[in-house]
Amino acid sequence: MKISVIRAIGVLLFSLPIVALSTACAPTPAPASPAPLYVFDVQNLHIDHFSLCGGVCPPDTPPPVGKTFSDLLNDYDTLIFLSSLQGIVNRKSPRLYLIHHPTDQFWLDTYRTPDVPYGWLADTPIVILPDFDAVLDTFAPEIHGLVAWDDALPATLNVATTIAGVERLPIVRAGSPLAQKLSSRWAIKKSLVGKFTDNLAAYRWAAEAYLRSGRADPTLLAYLEDGTPAQKYRNGEMTRGGVYALERDYVIQRGGFAFDLSPWKDESPAQAELLTEIVQTARAESGLRLIKIWGFIPWYEKYTAETGGSHSAPDGEWESTWLFSYYAGYLQGGGGDAWGAALANVSVHRFAPKPAPVAAQHPPTAANLQEKGYLRPDGTVNPDLTFVLLYAGDYDLVHPTLVASADWWRSTWHDRARGEIPLAWGINPGMEEEIPGVMSYLLATRTPNDFWVGANSGAGYANPQGISRRFRWQWLNRTKNYYRKYGITVQGFLLNGRGYSLPPEWVARYAKLAPAGVISPDYEIEGDFPRLVNGTPYTAMARATFGDSVPGSAAALHKMYFDAVAKEQPPFIVVRSAFQTPSFLRDVMAFAQTQDAASEIVAPDGTVVHPHYTVVDPLTFFALLKVALQD
Repeated sequence: MKISVIRAIGVLLFSLPIVALSTACAPTPAPASPAPLYVFDVQNLHIDHFSLCGGVCPPDTPPPVGKTFSDLLNDYDTLIFLSSLQGIVNRKSPRLYLIHHPTDQFWLDTYRTPDVPYGWLADTPIVILPDFDAVLDTFAPEIHGLVAWDDALPATLNVATTIAGVERLPIVRAGSPLAQKLSSRWAIKKSLVGKFTDNLAAYRWAAEAYLRSGRADPTLLAYLEDGTPAQKYRNGEMTRGGVYALERDYVIQRGGFAFDLSPWKDESPAQAELLTEIVQTARAESGLRLIKIWGFIPWYEKYTAETGGSHSAPDGEWESTWLFSYYAGYLQGGGGDAWGAALANVSVHRFAPKPAPVAAQHPPTAANLQEKGYLRPDGTVNPDLTFVLLYAGDYDLVHPTLVASADWWRSTWHDRARGEIPLAWGINPGMEEEIPGVMSYLLATRTPNDFWVGANSGAGYANPQGISRRFRWQWLNRTKNYYRKYGITVQGFLLNGRGYSLPPEWVARYAKLAPAGVISPDYEIEGDFPRLVNGTPYTAMARATFGDSVPGSAAALHKMYFDAVAKEQPPFIVVRSAFQTPSFLRDVMAFAQTQDAASEIVAPDGTVVHPHYTVVDPLTFFALLKVALQD
């Protein structure tokens, strides 16, 4: 190899003048055409549980019209295979894109828009594959065998997912019609049938063979529902929500480690112990690197009171997140079900160019605030106004961000009223690692009234106090770098989860990351609030939140106001909303302001009050709060 390189250099040096003369008049070669992106429509294979049931489906729900449970099982098998194949063929470049929901078509069309920052596929040829056999024929040269999982032990699906990423083998369910079809063309090189005595044994083997050995990527753990949907369909029972089929492409693309175990020691001590062991092993193999957690606890199918346990779904989220945080892990993916859509095609999304850095916005000057009537001529805050900051969350994970930002009926970003009132959008800037094109799109289409603030609790979903001391610098540095890149100066939701009240030293750390202002839930604040922390205003978002109706939400706002007055706090209210549209938030505030004008807001003591609610952006809110606290 060294000799050939030297010879090549020698030829190049001696022939350089000739090359210079000969190329002076030579035509410029045409740039190479981008490789095609193959697109396959799988909408007929996907169950939209939200459309089917309006939310979580009861187990006795019949299959969608025209389908049987046997059909659902075969569809599930096909999606698992396609998602695993997608992760394999998209390893180095985007080659296969699946349309399972209208949001997928939106992003494909959006990426093909020319002359915009997010139009990275504008020049890429699109090839529509007409059927499943066309997919097989197109990618046959890259299929070198299969891995078969055993539906008698659902955990083997996640073990097969790990194997697929490490050994580049698409997944089939042993004994299925699909496995019979494909095994006539490709050998089953890994079979998990009869290999393990139980689910825990399967995960222990996988942890030893792939995680502790260093073959799987220890910095990517995937909390994915196991093969339980196959058992349900086989037994004539409907799944309650998304089945975690299409979420696997990214895990396989990166060679991560997949699992599905209960975090609850009081209910499933053996599972909880093994879950801790797996995360500990990943920690030991990751050195000083942080661990990304893909997926999410499959709460609607397992580990909750609604599914036979004793804990609530939020408690399960908090328990697992605290565990991951302790070992320097942060959630970033999500998965399962977001209004009927899965988390799909991340193995394609992640190839988009990353957005350019965004300059931080400057807070308003005193003159600006006086001109608007927010400050009086003497520089004090106008006592006749109640300032309201609307936190629009929760865009801390890729799944809801990808779905809610697309243009369809459930979109928040495409709501007609976006831009009419200032909103503090809680966004995790670290998502540029998986959906950089989406981030570019959001930046390019935001209005002057769309402000980005830090989501819970930084560049990824983690509980700050849970992070062990050894890795705190890594977490804070990651968040600092992303906040600087995206011009984020407000921590909109500082959530400590199971740790509850956040110690002052942690608040001070976030005050450095977000010097304009920091917000925690009121039940997690230690000491009085609002207050200044090294010059940074620190306040709370109310425990109460807006509901589904405009009048009921206005009543909740009045309660927040009365609570603040009773505590003799300055008239500053932070309202947390989760996936509520700008139209709804605008209508709530307009309704409350109409009530105010009509003298219809009555305090608990029976007196009529006039809060004069004034919705402001986060920089204005904290600039005013800082003045009030200094006074």
